[in-house]
Amino acid sequence: MKKIGLSNFPNFDGKQKLLLTMKLTLMLLLACFMQVSATVYSQATKLTFDAKNKRVEDVLRDIEDKSDFRFFYQREQVNVEQKINLNVTDKTVEEILQQLFVGQDVIFDVREDNLILIKTKNSSEGGNSDSFVKQQQKAVTGKITDSSGQPLPGVTVVIKGTTQGTVTDVDGIYSVNSESEDVLLFSFVGMTTQEITVGNQSVINITMEQESIGLEEIVTIGYGTQRKVNLTGSISSVNSEFIESRPMTNSTQALQGVNGIYVNQVGGQPGADNATIRIRGIGTLNNNDPLVLVDGIQYNLRDVNPNDIESISVLKDAASASIYGNRAANGVILITTKTGKVEKLKVELNSYFGVQQATYIPDMVTNSVDYMTVRNEASFNEGQPVPYSDEQINAFRTGTDPVMYPNTDWFGAVFSAAPMQDHNVRISGGTESVVYSMSLEYLNQEGIMLDTDAKKYSLNSNVIFKPSDKLEFGAIISGSYWDRNESYEGSENVMERAARSLPIQPNFKAENGNYADVRLVTPGHNAFYHPVAIATEGSQNNKTQRVMVNFFTQYIFPLDIKYKVNFAVNKYDAYNHKFIPTTLLYKPEDPENTRQIGKRSRSVEQTNSNSMNTSFFQTLNWSKKVADRHNINLLLGFSMESFYSSNFDGYIEGFLGNELTELNAGTINMDVGGTSYESKLMSYFGRANYSYADKYLLEFNFRYDGSSRFAENNRWGFFPSVSAGWRVNEEAFMQNVQSINNLKIRVSWGQLGNQNISLYSFLNNININQGTSFNNNVVAGSAVTALSDVNISWETSTITNIGLDVGLFDSKLDFTVDVFDKKTTDILARINVPGQVGNLSGPITNLYSMSNKGFEIGASHRNSIREFTYTLGANIAYVDNNVDFLDGDIQFETNRFGNISVIKEGFPVNSWYLYESLGLFQTVAEVENSAFQHAKTSPGDIKYRDFNEDGVIDINDMRVMGRSVPKYTYSFNLNFDYKGFDLGALFQGVQGIDIYPWHNVSWPVYNGAGITKEHFANYWTPENTDAKYPRMSLYKRGSGINSLNSTFWLKDASYLRLKNLQLGYTLPTELSNKINSSKIRVYVNAQNFLTFSKYNVTDPEKDILQEDIFNYPSTKIFTAGFNITF
Repeated sequence: MKKIGLSNFPNFDGKQKLLLTMKLTLMLLLACFMQVSATVYSQATKLTFDAKNKRVEDVLRDIEDKSDFRFFYQREQVNVEQKINLNVTDKTVEEILQQLFVGQDVIFDVREDNLILIKTKNSSEGGNSDSFVKQQQKAVTGKITDSSGQPLPGVTVVIKGTTQGTVTDVDGIYSVNSESEDVLLFSFVGMTTQEITVGNQSVINITMEQESIGLEEIVTIGYGTQRKVNLTGSISSVNSEFIESRPMTNSTQALQGVNGIYVNQVGGQPGADNATIRIRGIGTLNNNDPLVLVDGIQYNLRDVNPNDIESISVLKDAASASIYGNRAANGVILITTKTGKVEKLKVELNSYFGVQQATYIPDMVTNSVDYMTVRNEASFNEGQPVPYSDEQINAFRTGTDPVMYPNTDWFGAVFSAAPMQDHNVRISGGTESVVYSMSLEYLNQEGIMLDTDAKKYSLNSNVIFKPSDKLEFGAIISGSYWDRNESYEGSENVMERAARSLPIQPNFKAENGNYADVRLVTPGHNAFYHPVAIATEGSQNNKTQRVMVNFFTQYIFPLDIKYKVNFAVNKYDAYNHKFIPTTLLYKPEDPENTRQIGKRSRSVEQTNSNSMNTSFFQTLNWSKKVADRHNINLLLGFSMESFYSSNFDGYIEGFLGNELTELNAGTINMDVGGTSYESKLMSYFGRANYSYADKYLLEFNFRYDGSSRFAENNRWGFFPSVSAGWRVNEEAFMQNVQSINNLKIRVSWGQLGNQNISLYSFLNNININQGTSFNNNVVAGSAVTALSDVNISWETSTITNIGLDVGLFDSKLDFTVDVFDKKTTDILARINVPGQVGNLSGPITNLYSMSNKGFEIGASHRNSIREFTYTLGANIAYVDNNVDFLDGDIQFETNRFGNISVIKEGFPVNSWYLYESLGLFQTVAEVENSAFQHAKTSPGDIKYRDFNEDGVIDINDMRVMGRSVPKYTYSFNLNFDYKGFDLGALFQGVQGIDIYPWHNVSWPVYNGAGITKEHFANYWTPENTDAKYPRMSLYKRGSGINSLNSTFWLKDASYLRLKNLQLGYTLPTELSNKINSSKIRVYVNAQNFLTFSKYNVTDPEKDILQEDIFNYPSTKIFTAGFNITF
């Protein structure tokens, strides 16, 4: 796959030309649709009238009332005083007009916005058909001021339902032509939008009030909505304005900067750049992912188009999340997608083009002479023969042939800048009886790593019918399709291969397709696997598609009882095809001498998997206000969900070449497999709210869940919560305190569950592939390979939360504080069993308990100074994680570094288990007077603490040191608007987290690998005793002189990152109106633009458990885009 360079960015291959043609065609179709929409509406709309002895003018007004038509005419040309009798059924407007004006020599001209001109035939000849329309309009003028009487320039004034309008000048003055029936919309950032009907007014002066942010905001909660001012739980919310303020490749990025949420984007691989999301820390040893519901249905956040999101609510405490019971222990994320509104057809186009580059690539020594010299020094320091002779080093110093004497930069060969583009179009609108919305997205993202890319297509459409005030029904159909490519070994292995390859190894491909091999073999170095060959030869293609159909109906019964029913199907299919080729390396001095890397035979691995989640739930909701003081809201519900999944995988070898890669082209060593499973969940749930005078607030939630993941005797669980709120500012003694407009105290308690464990854990697992040897033959057989505990049950999280909400100066300044205590008990884990029981795994049972205590503080400020509007926001969250109870003293979590991550009672989960470094030895006497470490320990080596003071450094001196889970997460954002310009910035940071770096980068010549330039320039020698790093030696994991797992290599991974920076400009209304657009905005954007951190080995934003050191690098993305609304 050819990488597109920056200089060639505008060029496209044939497939891209086709896509471009499709996009242009779509835009032309939309333009045509806008032009003919009025005609289509006039032809499709059928009206029924029965008018007796009624004036023509009155009938025209009746038509306007029953439709979107508007009529313009001149009385001197058209007789509208004539009385007629009219009885028509299901007739178009043209047919009705023909009967109304029978005998009159008039014509009807259907214009845009369903405007119909009625005029005589003679009036249209050679004249301006719009001239008499203007005669029906009048100029409305006025002055716009703020609450202090100061004029407001830049206020947008438009006629509702049209793109016609203007903006106020520097003195707040405006003038607009309108009709008496028109409604003028006055809007300004930070001010409350006002609507005024023109009537017979010619002067309309407006005083705009500061918008009261937050108090009247409607927040999505479990199975409903609620005014933010009445919330008693802890909920963070994100609106569409925040999401639309920056381009995203993945909706997980929309939660960056939200208070109480740790969002960690571990890499930038196209189509696989999901962020890790943790709400209030880690609460279990199992799956810590929160529950994600899109329009009430469980869904994958990655598959949601960010442009389709109307709002996001994050339920963080038990009071807000307990209505979701056994799936809510890790928090709940509720996403509401955009729907149509009662307005005329609106078309929105959003596009951006961008360039990506890695945030951090290891800066390795690429000069072969430098590498060979330092490698010799490492061997010499350990008393071993040096691998490179002086003659070989001199040959590289003077040689010019890049194949025989290379100086290869392997990271530079594998990574380069890459383009991307994203396009969205949305059509929406509706009437009082039906609203609709449809969006399409196309994302094309090349990867910064060779031969990685992804394409995404997504659709979201919905329609809601309201045939009466009591009945409402509709459907939401959404889907996504991903098509991505990477190396057959995976991007992680390509990254590792690049780190382990040396500058003395050539990067050259001959005309016959063979790659040049290394001439010099480094002792202790594994066989050379060419990173570029691994990245570009062969293939791995992954296709996924997801389709969700959600039907819903709501009916209002007598006594205002609302009954709602939802039925949804979420279907997911995945396909992965991997072709492993044969790749030959040749000796540069002897091209006929070749060797093969990878497997000896070409092979194909293919996996097909699919799943279907079916959901059905129904709710009854009743609200009542009694005596104007008591507000009661009751909700009861029932739900059923079923999940089914299956997969098939095949493997075969013996392909004749690298060209034909289908399964049926293989000839030998065929293997197939497959499995399926299902689970079910049944639930009853409810909520009761009571408020007295909007002052004293009470809420109770419950859910009663039954899950097939547990045995019948432990299948059901009850999860309640209770919360209360006191709006102190509503008390009589606070009425004279004008500066405080909101002061609310919240308190909640509740329990949540977690069922995220493997299916059938309560049953003995039988493996049918347990063959055995009998009479020197392998005999097929089955055996129990894992024990079980039939009594396992839910993990239970008990959460107490106390919160305070403060709004000052009409909510120009807001504060939120939450203090929480979350204790999770009965954590499910597998028991270790002694070897005497045989080759069996222990049962999964309820073993451990863990707690998370902390606080969250958030503040925001918003204000307007004439034409300048700004918003400032900041938040910080602190989480203290602790393992409260552990069955046994310590549990090692084995990873690629060995047993250095542990779970130990009294410490944070997954803490580091290391030797403590005391610096570097400086003299022989210091080595001799210290505990014994290694027979070859010398000055310049790492010195370790002898904790037990037995005179020997061994495993008994290891201790828990450092944490892999951050203590603090924080963010702050800035947004400024001035005369159409907008500037926004989002910063995100973590504090109190340690990382154990990548051995292939942090340890020089580790297992024969390379060395970073920083390490090369700053290691200990007798002449450089103040060096940062130890003397050069041969590093081996867990052994060797300086390669024990110790705090010397443990790094502070705290960071502050400028996640997003955007500058935009919105064209004046007069300019956008010239192309019938209500809004045109252009912008430039930078993501991950700046990073401030002491840690510079790899990107500091890594996975919580820090095991993703070989992950695809994170990316900086620079984009330019536009938003157009018609």
